[in-house]
Amino acid sequence: MPSTIQQVFAGAGLRPNGPVPWGAAIPETDPGVYLIALTADTKSLKAARRDCPLLQAALANLLRVRPELLIDGARPDASALEQRLSAFWLSDEVVLYVGLAGTSVRSRVSAYYRTRVGARSPHAGGWFLKMLAVLPQLYVHYAATDEPALAEDRMLAAFSAQVSEAAGSELHDPDRPIPFANLEWPKHRHKRHGIGGARQPA
Repeated sequence: MPSTIQQVFAGAGLRPNGPVPWGAAIPETDPGVYLIALTADTKSLKAARRDCPLLQAALANLLRVRPELLIDGARPDASALEQRLSAFWLSDEVVLYVGLAGTSVRSRVSAYYRTRVGARSPHAGGWFLKMLAVLPQLYVHYAATDEPALAEDRMLAAFSAQVSEAAGSELHDPDRPIPFANLEWPKHRHKRHGIGGARQPA
């Protein structure tokens, strides 16, 4: 059974605040966790989308700024990149990303907003999200906690445990049923997406 936003936060014993639209400042300045979703409704799954809504211009831009980008060792075209990213979309879920902020939630989310496609900093994690045509329509939910790493881990565990068999079986990497834009969980266990060179070299 897919997870509502409320259920994912409940996995860490938290209640979501907000939300704010993508791009808007977060009021919370303490450490905490945040979640990017297709909906403002914390109890509903109605906003889930069957197909991954990728933006062709974003795909083309990533390929332009990262000429070293490869998929399984080969240079892809936009169609191949679209196909690979779509293979990580969970068709019945509304939660797209879960992240932590070790200092200020507002600062961390602001860094996510500002990071350009293909850049390594200030917040290059979760770059799949920047490929979506619906990015301006997304919502950011958040909660303060003095143990953000533990909370994030518990939220991702709660999400993963509830991924439906039907949606999970369609994933390119069905062994890692985590939100679309999360690329690692648990720590050092990366999605097997086969995409290299998508971010500026260190």
